[in-house]
Amino acid sequence: MRLFALVMAAISHSTLLNPRNGPLHFMLWLPKLLADALSPLFVVWNFVVGLTGLKRRNWLLVLVGMMGTAVSLKHFTDTTTPQENDFAEAFGTDWQARIPAAAQAKLSTRRWQPIFKQPPRGVIERNVEYGSNPDTPDDVRLFADIMHPPEGVARSGLALIYVHGGGWAYGKRNISKFPYFRQFSSQGHLVMDIDYTLNPKTSVPGMAMDVKRAIIWLKTNAENYQINPDRIVLAGQSAGGHLSLLAAYTGNYIGLQPDNSTVDTSVRAVISYYGPPDMAALHDDVAARFDGLLRGQMGQSLQERVGHEHTLTHGVAGLVGGSVLDTPEMYRLISPITYVDADCPPTMLIHGTHDLLVSHREVERLLVALRRYEVPAIYIPMPGCDHSFESVLPRISPSAQTSAYYMERFIALMV
Repeated sequence: MRLFALVMAAISHSTLLNPRNGPLHFMLWLPKLLADALSPLFVVWNFVVGLTGLKRRNWLLVLVGMMGTAVSLKHFTDTTTPQENDFAEAFGTDWQARIPAAAQAKLSTRRWQPIFKQPPRGVIERNVEYGSNPDTPDDVRLFADIMHPPEGVARSGLALIYVHGGGWAYGKRNISKFPYFRQFSSQGHLVMDIDYTLNPKTSVPGMAMDVKRAIIWLKTNAENYQINPDRIVLAGQSAGGHLSLLAAYTGNYIGLQPDNSTVDTSVRAVISYYGPPDMAALHDDVAARFDGLLRGQMGQSLQERVGHEHTLTHGVAGLVGGSVLDTPEMYRLISPITYVDADCPPTMLIHGTHDLLVSHREVERLLVALRRYEVPAIYIPMPGCDHSFESVLPRISPSAQTSAYYMERFIALMV
């Protein structure tokens, strides 16, 4: 038991660590995700270890149990502590009263509950074609899954377009992945989970235009889907968060308007889970932390396994087509922070303060820029949480449930 207790205590303590060394942080990434998602269970486990040690007069177990309990409890408390000041700053001190009573009644009442009970799932419409990407030789067709509100639930008229993560080179839609998709549909919202063309088949501007193709398609079909075309919210994680911000901040921007469309591509609001707002800053940070690893023997092995074209082995420069010095205008073009002005839509930024890849400092810089233009902006920092924190065991994870709790309220304000 002693060895197992030490291992579990070490995992618990990983939430305290945020090394600048990229390879070391990468090794801690999975333990940190588990320690975050399972922090309530780690509190119980470590407390039991401490009691067992006390009963056996094993002072090492007592010490390990006490320290593990304290660390896990601190992390749980930090991630579930109320964070409503930004709502008051962005929407006024009466922000809760601005949520319609009918919508208010459907919101979660607690930031965290031991096991999240999912509401009934609405009808899912799968493999809906919403466009094609002309960057590809065969005009790759683009598909989405759409979750309708359950039968008997009044429609709010709002639609959420979700953009998955995956480093711009991996990933695909998965409308069953997150419990909050059901939450939103049970509150009357339509959820559209999209695929988009990945690197190297298209560029980052091409991906952003795929997101806008989804906006155009949904607005064109608004009547059929019983939504208000002026009530479309973009949301995404990681690369998808970046693309959501980029698309939201460049509505009708000629350089990023797909297929010469005249349809309005502006949106009601945008939500980003740890999406990088400044690609030049991301390039420099990733290069500083991981270049040594990627140039070494492990990096060469990765190149042989996944191919030279992928972001994993060439960093941001491999995605963009060169370093910041080589292609500064491209970095500027694909950085959401470039386009911040008074016309940006209300924005919610959710970010772990121990993010492996995207510094929360850059997100805070975006927040400052938005507020300078008086754009309603909400920042929900998740202390000690890492990249993809909301993806791991979201039905029991305190950080995942808490962030979804605030997403619900932000979206309800957009109806």
